[in-house]
Amino acid sequence: MSFGSPYVTLPDFTYHRPTTIEEVLKILKEHGDEAKVMGGGVGLLAFMKERLMSPSHVIDIKGVKELGGADYVPGRGLRIGASVTIAELCQNDLIQDKFTVLHEALSRVADQMIRGRATLVGNLCEAIPWVDSPPALISLDATVEVVGPGGRRKVPVASFIKGPVDIDLGPEEMVASVEVPDVSGMRSTFEKFTSGSEFSLASIAVTLQSQGRKRTARVVYGAVNSTPVRCQEVEQVLEQETSRASIRRAADTAADKVECMSDVLASSDYRKHLVKVVTTKALGRLLQK
Repeated sequence: MSFGSPYVTLPDFTYHRPTTIEEVLKILKEHGDEAKVMGGGVGLLAFMKERLMSPSHVIDIKGVKELGGADYVPGRGLRIGASVTIAELCQNDLIQDKFTVLHEALSRVADQMIRGRATLVGNLCEAIPWVDSPPALISLDATVEVVGPGGRRKVPVASFIKGPVDIDLGPEEMVASVEVPDVSGMRSTFEKFTSGSEFSLASIAVTLQSQGRKRTARVVYGAVNSTPVRCQEVEQVLEQETSRASIRRAADTAADKVECMSDVLASSDYRKHLVKVVTTKALGRLLQK
């Protein structure tokens, strides 16, 4: 990732490689805002090269055993450790079959080389509007497990992201894992549009769960505003009916209700058009499953 900075080297910093969460928290307590936790390092090192961040202490958490692994327990759900790479998750058959929307979103992150280094938690903590994992995680009602001096707390992903590069995390806290609740009878999918770069201009994550005659939908858009946008009006369309006609109604509703921003990548009017496009494509694929 580059914003056109002329810098090619990193600023000076002290490298730490703890082996326990307690050690990580101790370093964070000693150095506060001067320290940053590093998972895969893709986002953090890019920010440091651009001089958007210059921490004097970098804490590499890949040696912390507790932060590894993606474990699924029936009835409880999926727990993904903070040091698990996106490539590991893409190769996980259970995630592909049971949490399809997350698998499809992660499979579209950047390229294979970056997925081999980047972590899901790192992707989430960047909190950049065009990253792919937050809409998928919000559609799955996922939570973030935060660890700090006050103990452990859980925060819904939807409220964890407060704005661009702004998350609900104190200077002495770290993210230990992401937790996804168990589901049954759920279909889901992810779609995004790019202009040929890694930057998504509009994305959509959809989950549709059926229990008897009751149908529950979650529809979340990414890259169209400063934070992911959940559209309950589109959800209501899908909860009433799933047909070819409902796809058209849902796409029209999305284009009307989803608030889109203008920035250097696209205008709000163009994003409105893309919202309609990705909604049509995603629902067309979902209703064929």
